[in-house]
Amino acid sequence: MAYFCLQSLLREYGWQFLWRVLAPHPVRTTTAVLSVAKRDFWGDKIVTSPQKPGPSLGGPRSIVGVGFCLKPLDPPCLSGRANHECFYLERLLHAGTPEPPDCCKICAIREMGIETLKAGAAFYIMTSARDILSDVFTPALNERRFSAGLFLLCRYSLRPFTVGLLASGIQGWMFPFERGDCADYRTWLLADRGIKDEQTRISEQSWKDIHGLLDNAAKDPSTVKRFDRRGNVLVTRSRE
Repeated sequence: MAYFCLQSLLREYGWQFLWRVLAPHPVRTTTAVLSVAKRDFWGDKIVTSPQKPGPSLGGPRSIVGVGFCLKPLDPPCLSGRANHECFYLERLLHAGTPEPPDCCKICAIREMGIETLKAGAAFYIMTSARDILSDVFTPALNERRFSAGLFLLCRYSLRPFTVGLLASGIQGWMFPFERGDCADYRTWLLADRGIKDEQTRISEQSWKDIHGLLDNAAKDPSTVKRFDRRGNVLVTRSRE
């Protein structure tokens, strides 16, 4: 993690994190760094909460974040690749389209989005570290917009991502990709710029755990809901 942080100081995300998180909250951020240094990140599910039974998922203060690299390549995603958009969740889902396009049928993001909608949580397609800081960490820290989250990301990002979560007061779960993820800083940096030729995959066990968490969070799944965009984040609201 030290190498990642040192390299990031030379880039916009690094100094933005220093200015927007570390400078106004030095004790909180330092505590997060020390906590992460003691953690084991080699499991298939990482829980960031030190409390038992753990954080509570579901509702508007919860967020589910997935990497854009989950988007299908063949056939390609209708929304494009390195962006926060999902054509199905933002348009087709609410239009009552009987048969989704082929790319949507095989898309993990579509499936995760539907489950998130039932749980009444926000949904976020993660692209760059800079955007995650602006769209998730900073609103959680300054406005307490998010307090719990579930995130799918590459294992290489787990430690620095957890620092951001803990510093901003978000507790929850992280699931590393099983295949196709970034293995070093060079590949991570390319993906951070939207250059990612591989499609990432989730393990079968992770899928079971994720669906279990979101099913438990769906307190009233029969309520008809829809997604509305708020910046780069899709927020859930009940239809009137």
